[in-house]
Amino acid sequence: MSIDEAFKALAYAREEYRKFEGKRDYLLLRDVSEKAWLAVIIATDLLLMSSGLGKPSSYKERKDMLRALMAKRPELAELGVDDKFYARAHKLHTLGFHEGALDPEDVEEELKKAEEYLRTINTLIK
Repeated sequence: MSIDEAFKALAYAREEYRKFEGKRDYLLLRDVSEKAWLAVIIATDLLLMSSGLGKPSSYKERKDMLRALMAKRPELAELGVDDKFYARAHKLHTLGFHEGALDPEDVEEELKKAEEYLRTINTLIK
């Protein structure tokens, strides 16, 4: 697994968004959200693994590992890595995918925020 995979998942999300723009099929927005959320998950797992915590096997384990990492590396907490992760979880996974509650403008904004998160993680794992 590499950060390239996270950026690839985000590129797939953007591709899906372009399909949405042509078809205006709101189910595609759910797919966009879930692919962007996958990108965030991949990046977060890479951060955890590169920090020596291993690869989480569940959302709860990822949450616990992220908490431990924030305690161990306060500079990550200062960057808001955990807050950004949880914000993307709520907006992309819960609101975007499960509830279909994001409109196109929300999804576009979330794609930007997901990319920003990936860039931050990329800097931290180098």
